[in-house]
Amino acid sequence: MSSKQAWKKCTFCNSGRKPCLTCGGSGKTMPGWQKCNNCNGFGSTICTGCGGSGGKWETIWVPE
Repeated sequence: MSSKQAWKKCTFCNSGRKPCLTCGGSGKTMPGWQKCNNCNGFGSTICTGCGGSGGKWETIWVPE
């Protein structure tokens, strides 16, 4: 058997980032609509499933 590598898109995120659950994706939290401490004001956090890459390489075995 031979193998080849294929890029598989992460099913848990959108291009390596997920919406912040603390601020709901706005980047701001109450009181006074200050910068969200969880996402640092970006509104999204790095995906823990793919480490922020947006996917992973997967080995596919091909019969000869």
